[in-house]
Amino acid sequence: MSIRLMSMIFDRYPEGGSEMLLALAMADHANDDGARIWPSLDELARKTRQSRRTVQRQIAKMLASGWLEQVRTATGRPGATNEYRVCPAWVAGAELPKTGVKVTPVEDSPELATGDTLTPLAAGEVVHTGDKVTPVREGERGVTRDARGVTGDARGDTAMSPESSGTIKNHTPLPPDGGADGFDALWSIYPNHDNRAKAERRYRRLAPSAALQQAMRSAIEAQRLGKRWTKDGGEFVPEFATWLRNERWRDEPAATGVTGRGWDETRAGIDAKARELGIPAWDEAAFSLGKGPSYPAFTERVRRAAEAREAACA
Repeated sequence: MSIRLMSMIFDRYPEGGSEMLLALAMADHANDDGARIWPSLDELARKTRQSRRTVQRQIAKMLASGWLEQVRTATGRPGATNEYRVCPAWVAGAELPKTGVKVTPVEDSPELATGDTLTPLAAGEVVHTGDKVTPVREGERGVTRDARGVTGDARGDTAMSPESSGTIKNHTPLPPDGGADGFDALWSIYPNHDNRAKAERRYRRLAPSAALQQAMRSAIEAQRLGKRWTKDGGEFVPEFATWLRNERWRDEPAATGVTGRGWDETRAGIDAKARELGIPAWDEAAFSLGKGPSYPAFTERVRRAAEAREAACA
């Protein structure tokens, strides 16, 4: 959500009413620079209390005016959506370009896109499907309209057939580039870097909130110091996908297997002991690039050095 962009819309958006409400709903999904907007039509319709058709028509008008730009078209996979951004020049303070493009509401004058100006044709709905404004005519009952199984009937209603008979629990649109917010941060600190693609798919299906991501991070920070995860250089650390599937962030602190020697129960203590022993600090950046040891391996090295010094002093 971008409060900065919302303030700009309140101050400078050229239209009012429901179209301005839609612009605010889009800003609720945008970065401060107006980029990475990919909510579903159903989500925008829910937020603005409007029909899908009205939202589609307003998006087409925003695109035609130049205020909104389409960055990427949906791939057709379930859950995928178009990605938009607000005109960077407008975000920087400039006025919208004078394009002369006109979009007439479908109810008043049905239109077909032929270049920049829309000309009348048969009744249909104006939607955005790439870089042009094109109509979607009233569906005929039982006729499939696209590869995802969307059908239209004589009353214009649409329905989406799920991939399987199972219940769909997650209706959050996936980022168009396949990424997942917060995944890279957790992946960089997780000790086992096997099967990243599988782990990322599991993470996207889970779609954790910011609070849950923080809980996961805290659990990983604690568990990677435990005896089980540091034994044999981290050989027994489960894959991240398995850790997510089993909801291991819910484990009680006692289950992490910390040794109880004091200094090796916290990262701060381990780092302090490493400095005391003259061991270089753990290089997290190198580990993220696959060029250095994991933190459990570093912890085990510090423990062995501490034990060796204790044995020599005994």
